[in-house]
Amino acid sequence: MENKANSVKLEQHSADVLGISLPNGELPKPKGIPSTDAELTRAFILKSHSTETRRTYKTTMQTFERFCQLRHGRKISFAEVTFNDVTAWRDWLIKEGKRSHTISTKLAILRSLFEYGRALGIFNLNPASAKLVPPPKKPKHSPGRALSPKEVMSLLSWFRLDDLLGARDYSLMLIMLRLSLRVSEVCNLKVLSIKSTNGRWVLTVKLKGGREERKPLPNDVKRAIDNYLKLDRNHRDVMRTNGQDAYLFQAEPNKRWFGENKPLSTRHVWHLVKKYSKLAGIGDVSPHDLRRTAITQAFKQKVPIRHIQRMSGHQDLNTLRLYDLDRENLEDNAINELSYEEKLNS
Repeated sequence: MENKANSVKLEQHSADVLGISLPNGELPKPKGIPSTDAELTRAFILKSHSTETRRTYKTTMQTFERFCQLRHGRKISFAEVTFNDVTAWRDWLIKEGKRSHTISTKLAILRSLFEYGRALGIFNLNPASAKLVPPPKKPKHSPGRALSPKEVMSLLSWFRLDDLLGARDYSLMLIMLRLSLRVSEVCNLKVLSIKSTNGRWVLTVKLKGGREERKPLPNDVKRAIDNYLKLDRNHRDVMRTNGQDAYLFQAEPNKRWFGENKPLSTRHVWHLVKKYSKLAGIGDVSPHDLRRTAITQAFKQKVPIRHIQRMSGHQDLNTLRLYDLDRENLEDNAINELSYEEKLNS
């Protein structure tokens, strides 16, 4: 019934916009209004300018659609989805051991899709509304692992800086450890992202959500990048993957296509981080653990939280505080400093 009502609504919109009808009462579909779930999904995904975000949207929608198909024993349309389906999906993700943050992100994507459909007049209700399907509670601390300074030095000492791939991968690890960049932000860096401003090196980073922000580029990171680009210069010239608009971190020379300007994929970076962390004997480490290490270390060194916020790019301070793993430390507590005794002037 809801499907039919949505169809009638689309047809009425067509009549209002076009003012015409076709034989047998059929009406042409107005431009810009998706008429199928596939068209709606595609339009929703293409709203984002980030390739990584689009990939995440697509994967999430595919996972949800497969779940609903197994749950109902047939493929169902978005118009048939109820909050019970979304709730069951959330509970299944929890059972599968997905992290609270991951589940919340997936629910937010689904919620956004239905809100987008509502804005287009396709849906009346949002079955993924947070009021109907609340996300899992956030953990008290940021999930994952922060490396110790000794583990960081062990990881960074593994690379051969006179070797092209060693220099590339060293720069890759160092920039995440020093600037706390997300893996997608690192992959999207270009040569022109690095500029000198007022006597200091600055890196322009495209942050999560598409906005850009300038960050100071430490001298040790700049030297590491310069060394890598110097070793890779001939390969970039030969393969025509050079120039200011070229991506900073590129694949091995024998895996590049002539004239194709493509960056390392986030999946490749994940593989590299895991590979080198195991070789360095520090266990299983993810790219986000390197970002987490930078933020956690800043908290340990008592850097003001607003400064850490500028480094990490977090808009929500409550999310940033999850990285402060030592905030319950008994030594760093205001109780130790609080006093009601009046200080007498000498």
